[in-house]
Amino acid sequence: MCDVQQMFYCFKVNKEHRDLLRFFWHKDNNPKKELIEYRMTVHVFGNSPSPAIATYCLRKAVETADEDVRTFVNRDFYVDDALTSHLKEEEAIDLIKRTQETLSRSSIRLYKIASNSRVVISSFPVEDLAIDMTSFDISTDEMPDQASLGLKWNTNADTFEFKINIAERPFTRREVVATVNSIFDPLGFLAPVTIEGKILVREIMNEATSSDWDEPLPRHLEGKWEQWKNSLTSLNDIAIPRMYTMTNFTAEDALHIYSDASEKAISAVCFVMTATETGFVLGKSRLAPANTTIPRLELCAAVLATEVAEIISEHLDYPMERFIFHSDSRVVLGYLNNQSRRFYTYVANRVQIILKRTNVHQWNYVHTSNNPADLATRCATPAKKSDASMWIRGPKTLPNETRSPDTFTLVDEGKDSEI
Repeated sequence: MCDVQQMFYCFKVNKEHRDLLRFFWHKDNNPKKELIEYRMTVHVFGNSPSPAIATYCLRKAVETADEDVRTFVNRDFYVDDALTSHLKEEEAIDLIKRTQETLSRSSIRLYKIASNSRVVISSFPVEDLAIDMTSFDISTDEMPDQASLGLKWNTNADTFEFKINIAERPFTRREVVATVNSIFDPLGFLAPVTIEGKILVREIMNEATSSDWDEPLPRHLEGKWEQWKNSLTSLNDIAIPRMYTMTNFTAEDALHIYSDASEKAISAVCFVMTATETGFVLGKSRLAPANTTIPRLELCAAVLATEVAEIISEHLDYPMERFIFHSDSRVVLGYLNNQSRRFYTYVANRVQIILKRTNVHQWNYVHTSNNPADLATRCATPAKKSDASMWIRGPKTLPNETRSPDTFTLVDEGKDSEI
């Protein structure tokens, strides 16, 4: 992990555009002197175009570099934050040093280097290391935790961890929304927990008589909310391995996506499955649309599964046609395999979306008891770690990937109101 020093300041603003970045400040930087007008000559934080301009210029700086350096800068940077992973320490060291050298020709400094490898850390001068890695003894001390893009990385155990601090606030609409939104979980590690918070927020909003965001909510709603909120402290004990698997991912290995729905929520979760291991990749859960039938919700969950696949496909360069999908709804599988009947608009549109992104033969049936996505639809409090473990560890038994293409037919064809 590394960072570009003062990235926006690395790039000049065209002279004809500097009038757009005028500001007042004290002459000679002396608060006792009068205010005079200044113009920024470099791009600044807070100006909307700055991230796009800086990213463009950063990529421009490596246009003639080695292919792996260009790939690193183009694919593994989020504005000024860079994160990359390699099989061998020597590969990581060599890539970062060549990238540093290339960027330095444009007066861009790549620094704040952090790694889970002491060999990598010791290969760079102290002034190029992350601030908290400059003062520890690399031979004896434990390496300090790192934080990037909102995630806490324990470099000693090589795990992602959470630090949940819930502030005490009055029981109001503002408090419940702020508390749920304060849990930053971009990869969906905690989806079975956070979705319960979102469900509680919906219930509280529906029952609250006042629309004032700072008006105290009815006391009979507070008990369930406090129970969920207080249980969040146990999330501090959760550690997720950074690596999907301990072995190298090969062409024979597969990415499996599971989907499920309930009256309250829909979810989808993806795993890397090798011959010996299963690794969590990405999970998502959403509140279910109100007053919608279970078959429709299961179909929405299947659409969510294809959205998850598209995200992963883009970032891991994994072909969409190689994903394997699993649903515990035979109704949905019947809809996808149907070639003889027509559906009303709601179902027809979603079936079309799914089949535009995937092939029907990629879809399989999984029993609810072996469906990890089920956990993020019926919710799991943080205290029930054993209950929620399948969400992170994957299904209890590996799926059977072979089936006949005509296995799934329409369920209760004569009674289904969607047909």
